[in-house]
Amino acid sequence: MAEDVVAGILFGCTWGCLTNLLLFRKMANNRAAGVETLRGIGFVFFVRYLLDAAALVLFYVIVRSGYALTAAALSLTVAVKASLFHVYARKGGKLE
Repeated sequence: MAEDVVAGILFGCTWGCLTNLLLFRKMANNRAAGVETLRGIGFVFFVRYLLDAAALVLFYVIVRSGYALTAAALSLTVAVKASLFHVYARKGGKLE
């Protein structure tokens, strides 16, 4: 059980950081292209949440452990929030 929880934590952190990096890159590319509509940003976040849900379902199918799934979901949430806070702090605490 412990190895399942550790696998869930590692998966959640890795997936959360990877998807946030891709999300920030897409948003920066949209901003550089002059396309920064609220609908576009909302669509990018929506796709990201769908990918997160699909990744968690696939992780559960592979591992078959509720504890691992819970650990993955919680660590995914923490990794996403931590990387968002990092970007916020790097920009001097200014929201765009």
